[in-house]
Amino acid sequence: MTLRDYIIEGQNILKEAGISDYENDTRVLAMFAFGISYSDMFMKMTEEMNEEDAEFYLDCINLRSTHMPCQYITGSQNFMGYEFITEDGVLIPRQETELLVEKALELTSGLKDCKALDMCTGSGCIGISYELKRREDGHKGDEIHLADISDDAIYVAEKNKYKLGAKCSIIKTDLFENIKDKYDIIMSNPPYIRTSDIDDIMEEVRDFEPRLALDGDEDGLSFYKRLAEQARDYLYKDGILIMEIGFDQYEEVKELLINNKFYNISLIKDYSGLDRIVTAYASEHDY
Repeated sequence: MTLRDYIIEGQNILKEAGISDYENDTRVLAMFAFGISYSDMFMKMTEEMNEEDAEFYLDCINLRSTHMPCQYITGSQNFMGYEFITEDGVLIPRQETELLVEKALELTSGLKDCKALDMCTGSGCIGISYELKRREDGHKGDEIHLADISDDAIYVAEKNKYKLGAKCSIIKTDLFENIKDKYDIIMSNPPYIRTSDIDDIMEEVRDFEPRLALDGDEDGLSFYKRLAEQARDYLYKDGILIMEIGFDQYEEVKELLINNKFYNISLIKDYSGLDRIVTAYASEHDY
């Protein structure tokens, strides 16, 4: 069978399984299983495929038909231009979270050396990307810490740290329990989905991604409450807290921050126009 034959077969299987983006997912899995690039795929459409590779490809298609995310099948996800290892038990990096890193880089661009904490790091995508981008811009004296309570997250973050050559320290901790330092910036994408909403989200997320990284308790705000209450103790006087939030959580998160004496609170919308990032300062300034 040719590559075109296998792609058509894969599309039919995924379409039948109710995979909405079946055409793109089939191409992604074909590139992965046959070891070809996007451009190669179109040049090789009429070529006969190796039987062993074809069997592996169909195994991948069958896994995807169960709604397992492609990123868990291929073991990688691009984030901020870097290829991150993705494994079962750790949240898949999201494109919309790149906005948090971009804003954090902007807010700390004037600091020659920066001390930063990525709280609830998961795969490490936020803190590692931040460190690599800062280093590319000539900042070689930064100190970056990644923190998470999950053993799976710590393991995958370590793998990504070494794969990408990042200079970070990784700490296992329940939020600030084992954090001893103060920081110029604390970045966080904490769990924020309401417990009652988890059953209604798409199967790929609900059935395969770790509930620990999704569930923000009944109101979705439990981690924001703890971050708002504790983060100022771990920020320098001019320090910044930057967090990703749910699309309908800004007013509640803003109130939590105000009640805990944060200042200059700002909202950044994502490229779809949804509320996405909140920034706040540990002390009052004119910005």
